[in-house]
Amino acid sequence: MIELNLLPEELKKKRIKIELPDLPLFSVAGTFIAILVALQLALWGLIFLSDKQVTMLTKAWNEMAPEKANLDALKTSITNTTKKTKAIEELIKKRRSWTRLLNELSSSVTPNVWLTELTYDEKVGKRMVEKSAHAPLSKSQNVKSQTEWENYKIATLTIAGSAAGRSEEATSYVARFIQSLKDNKNLFDDFDDIELVSVKKSTIANQDAMNFILVCTFKSDGEGN
Repeated sequence: MIELNLLPEELKKKRIKIELPDLPLFSVAGTFIAILVALQLALWGLIFLSDKQVTMLTKAWNEMAPEKANLDALKTSITNTTKKTKAIEELIKKRRSWTRLLNELSSSVTPNVWLTELTYDEKVGKRMVEKSAHAPLSKSQNVKSQTEWENYKIATLTIAGSAAGRSEEATSYVARFIQSLKDNKNLFDDFDDIELVSVKKSTIANQDAMNFILVCTFKSDGEGN
């Protein structure tokens, strides 16, 4: 075999020697493998602990599930009871004190007048109310409105009685009684109006008298039926 050296003459005379350091290949490889094994063992340990923790939590949840169901049922019962209690409280606030009304009515009876019958009645009426179609975008914008029928409760107390005396005299007794009812603030504050709807002559124990009927309209409580 013929070898040709094509390097220039000045380079042929110089020889460059490159020396590589001696690396402990087996030692480096062993360390690397040891690190990988340690990491793998650590991961297995974490996985094992996680599985164990999940198992414990699942067991605890299963043990608490019946108790949670009972607590949810108790919470629902408490909520329903609270709603009923609030509804009862609202009714109590809105109910009329009939004892007070009857006492005030009795104290308002004037001489020569006696009551024969009291009747309480409720019915549903209809009224036109105005409701806005939409809220205004600005103060200067007019609000469109529309009217519609609304149900509301009409509660009345009918008072039937008699007044002793002849026509004009008995009529004045009835008027005095009506004025007494209106002057009794503790009584009349519950009503919108007291109206005389009927007056009729009669005779009681051979004495002239006048039978009358008053209708007292309670103030609306704002609730429609």
